[in-house]
Amino acid sequence: MFDLWNRFGLRAYFHSSVVFSLVQTLLIMSIYHRVSARIMQVYQESKTPAGLTLSEWTKKFWEWIFQLSDEANPVTSVGPARPWRYAGRQPTQFQKECMEKYGESVWFIASAPYAEPNSVIQIYIPVGNWWFLIAPAVTCSSGQLYPSLNTIDKVRKHVKEDINKTFELWTIFDGFSIPWYYVDNTDSFIDIKGVPTKESKNMLHQDLADETIQTLQCGYWNFIEPVEPGDHLLTIHSRSPIYRVDITYQLSINGPAYSTST
Repeated sequence: MFDLWNRFGLRAYFHSSVVFSLVQTLLIMSIYHRVSARIMQVYQESKTPAGLTLSEWTKKFWEWIFQLSDEANPVTSVGPARPWRYAGRQPTQFQKECMEKYGESVWFIASAPYAEPNSVIQIYIPVGNWWFLIAPAVTCSSGQLYPSLNTIDKVRKHVKEDINKTFELWTIFDGFSIPWYYVDNTDSFIDIKGVPTKESKNMLHQDLADETIQTLQCGYWNFIEPVEPGDHLLTIHSRSPIYRVDITYQLSINGPAYSTST
């Protein structure tokens, strides 16, 4: 409770009457959430860009991650950490088709756990009605990647235990702290096709029998509405006993995305 009061600047009112403090707290929280709501809305199962739910877009996020090569993947430690890498060869064909058909699409932003601490990374994004799906703390697993997880119950336990270790989590966009939404896709296996296995430096991928894996996924997500062209700052922080992420992206929505040949 002390941290909550300190966050909203209420510590000075500690010795005021209980009623006054309560009204003051509700007023400030109301203003905070109204301002936040102008740039951020969270959707559960209602339709979002391209008629997909938030849950379905998170599945598309994992397809994007798993289908990237090691060197172009923002969540692996293989290859150089150049700015274009954090864009992960976006926009994908699916993202382009969404933009052409619906006039809007979703841009994926990974938390890049192997980036240098307190990194500031610039990502160039084409001008357009891009929603931003941010993954501050997410997990995905498969029995094909970890043979000891030979039942769906074991895979489910693995991802749930992993994400439940998260004890610090916040995302700040253009100076506003934005809420997260917990998405649980662990009821049944989700197939991801086109996983690169040949010449992969990822030893887990080298053990795959084919290019399709069955996964379970869960985690905390942010979903931001399209913003005006220009530069925007996004800071991601998450922490558990097994990892810590502190990264700031400067999202430059004013030109073509980085080419993977850069």
